[in-house]
Amino acid sequence: MSRDDRYLGAWDLVPELSLYELGEPPASGHYTIELRDDGALMLRVKWQQAPGDSPRETAFGGRADGSPQHLRGVSNSFSLTRVDAYTLDSAALSDGRVVAYARRVASRDGALLSVVQEQVAPDGKRTRNFQVYRRAPNA
Repeated sequence: MSRDDRYLGAWDLVPELSLYELGEPPASGHYTIELRDDGALMLRVKWQQAPGDSPRETAFGGRADGSPQHLRGVSNSFSLTRVDAYTLDSAALSDGRVVAYARRVASRDGALLSVVQEQVAPDGKRTRNFQVYRRAPNA
């Protein structure tokens, strides 16, 4: 981990460049990836599905060494993996099996962040959603 990793920072969703196989892209979103003093990452996502909807948010974090990290109160876990200075992967695990996966890749100039999320749809088919974020002003 390095404070120079390009995916670190605050990002604003570019909805018109986001493509969803499952569901609809949010109308707006904000993504923050921070390196904490203890060397762990903290990821926070806030979004609004449609204008006027109540905001939603989620957050998780941990070491980006690929090790499974348990979620409190459930048998599921997740992992974070720093691939390189531009790429951060995560996986959601259920009973040790990957049930969802995300890859975040920052552009070489650090201006854009692309995110691909792969999950299993209710019919059992694997689907992918693609999002593009622009580095937030003053970030």
